[in-house]
Amino acid sequence: MKTSPVWVLTIATIKMWFRDRAAVFWSLLMPIIIMAIFGVINFGSYGSVDIGVVDLAGNQASGQLVEGLDDAEVLDVVTDGSLDTQRQALLDGDRHVVLIIPAGFGVSPPPFELRTLYNEARTREVEVAHTVIKEIMNAATFQVMEITPLFTLDTEPITDRDFSYIDYLLPGIVAMSIMQMGLFSVAFGFVQAKRLGILRRLFATPVRPANVLFAEVVTRLIVSAIQTLLLIGVAVLFFDAEVVGNMAAILAVAVVGGAVFLTMGFGIAGWAKNENVAAPLANVIAMPMMFLSGIFFTRDFLPDALRTVTDYLPLTYLADGLRNISTEGAALTSQGGNLLGLAVWLLISFALAARLFRWE
Repeated sequence: MKTSPVWVLTIATIKMWFRDRAAVFWSLLMPIIIMAIFGVINFGSYGSVDIGVVDLAGNQASGQLVEGLDDAEVLDVVTDGSLDTQRQALLDGDRHVVLIIPAGFGVSPPPFELRTLYNEARTREVEVAHTVIKEIMNAATFQVMEITPLFTLDTEPITDRDFSYIDYLLPGIVAMSIMQMGLFSVAFGFVQAKRLGILRRLFATPVRPANVLFAEVVTRLIVSAIQTLLLIGVAVLFFDAEVVGNMAAILAVAVVGGAVFLTMGFGIAGWAKNENVAAPLANVIAMPMMFLSGIFFTRDFLPDALRTVTDYLPLTYLADGLRNISTEGAALTSQGGNLLGLAVWLLISFALAARLFRWE
């Protein structure tokens, strides 16, 4: 039975890619090395302590307590949201501790029963938060010269799951690897093929241009899927990462994201005349997204205006979609916003690539 030329070309392209040691190193091994560096150093292990405050009293005494917490440089205090909202933020890893100030605080006779919910996985941050709370309340006890305790602190661990930095980092590294595969691999590969006349000689054969594009796209999407599985495997085996979402959903988002950055890569390859032009252009696109799309650290520290801009970056949609599924167990159907954002970027990138791409 005669084999279709497109499948023969696709298989040949896959073999050629995996025989390129440099491509294998930069696409598969380098992301693992980056993840290992960040995982071992554990940049997310300690910084400011995120504490949510639910003020059920809403009076002068509770306001003074919140003000004292806010004055502590080591604490990052968030007072917006209900108890359910703050609890969910704690489960999502966005808080270390949630302090609940009772309705009768400062009004009813002491001792006042303060309550905290905390993340068991972040013991150092929890200890700091509890220490600061006790110091503020002890200072108040001294000021009013109370002999009996002015407060009690009831603590409750939240054991839904232990959210660690590697859990946050893993989806970001996967997204970054997919971006680099699409932008740099396609751009450099096709620019070099055009410059050396490889495409011209290839089209002297009965092979159609559509077959070449199909083979290249399938090859790189397969590599993106392998990247995703390999990074997840290494993170789970060696860094105790926890992936609670469905792997099929993760791979689906990865493939859609891969398609977006592949079309961007084809646009760069079509516009750039040589590697010296392709490299800076690919970096101009990749570098800002790498540091502004929440790959290594949360985007919460960004100014509001800049964060609003980064909400619409393709890498943000990809990283957020992967992270929601991986860390929260979200269903693929719940990621409509992220998938829609990727689809819009796919259409934009495809239109630009179709206009810019040239075989010669």
